[in-house]
Amino acid sequence: MSYIPFLKFKANEIAAVKALESFEKKNLTPFFDFARKADHNSNSLSQMIDRIYRKYELNLTDLPSFYIDNFDIDDAILIDGEDNYSYVINKFIETNFIPVVGIDRSENRNLVVFDAKEEGIISSDSIAFRFGSDDLLSYELIADEFDELAAQAGENFDDWHLIIDNRVCKDTDPIKRAEQIFNFINSMRKYYDIDKVIITGSSITPSIKDILNPNEYTDLTRNEIAIFTHALAGLSQIDDVVFGDYTAVSPNYSDVTFDGGVIRKVTTPKIIYCYEDKQFIIRGGALESHPRGSKQYNDLAGIIIAKDYYRGEDYSFGDEYLSQKASSIGKDATPSTIPKSLINAHITYMLNDFDISFY
Repeated sequence: MSYIPFLKFKANEIAAVKALESFEKKNLTPFFDFARKADHNSNSLSQMIDRIYRKYELNLTDLPSFYIDNFDIDDAILIDGEDNYSYVINKFIETNFIPVVGIDRSENRNLVVFDAKEEGIISSDSIAFRFGSDDLLSYELIADEFDELAAQAGENFDDWHLIIDNRVCKDTDPIKRAEQIFNFINSMRKYYDIDKVIITGSSITPSIKDILNPNEYTDLTRNEIAIFTHALAGLSQIDDVVFGDYTAVSPNYSDVTFDGGVIRKVTTPKIIYCYEDKQFIIRGGALESHPRGSKQYNDLAGIIIAKDYYRGEDYSFGDEYLSQKASSIGKDATPSTIPKSLINAHITYMLNDFDISFY
């Protein structure tokens, strides 16, 4: 099955992809977004992009290609007087990244992509058009806006990828959403050739408390899978329809800064582990007040590795990490270190053993 993980371009996500086997990375085209941060300004954003590029340069140059977008970054933040996506494009000039445009972006934001392609700064012949759930109500309602994008893209890019981003879709009616998706795409295909369709989303909410309380666990059914399988039935005329998800991170994740030790007062450890069409989610108690503190991660990992669906310590870097934590091997896990293993375990499973046709 073709699969694309949608990731925040952060240290843990980069490390999770780096820890994949070489053959897995050769078959992977991840989609990277920059994480939202409330206090970003021109200087902090450019510094963040510089750091991310350096991490890419050190860790991910063996990826054949990847998508990169600034969807969660305010268009009003300029760098050197230019749209901040222009800075991204020029920073990643030596890579084979696939640019992303959308009807919800400013005219200048989209224009920097087409200008960069004409100037030879972008080497990829592929371009991605990203649509959200609000766009799916009717293709006719957005047709004029898309026509303008398509006219510019047609002069520059040969390979068109359509991204349908359901974002957080935990409570979305999968049959109704799927119908909107295939009606939207099939209407578009009356006028344009689409080479690839990617349908993505997640059932993980921005705040985990909307799913379960501290010291609880649940088997969360992944509604993004139901949406995809229903939509797929209406897209039989398209050869390349790809499933995407946001791994073990919510699409609406944002970087939050806490003062001093506040984070340990409000944060509870959690582990998210996918299997079949579900994600097992388990939470502990507040790190500061719980008698086990950060060692709760070891206890939670022990519960997971005892499950029938645990894939064994040899399956992936992430699975080995959980096994080690369950045996109290190595340093204590923390909220900032655990995502690497969970994301890696998720991607490994989705790439190698998840069968969408089963659902």
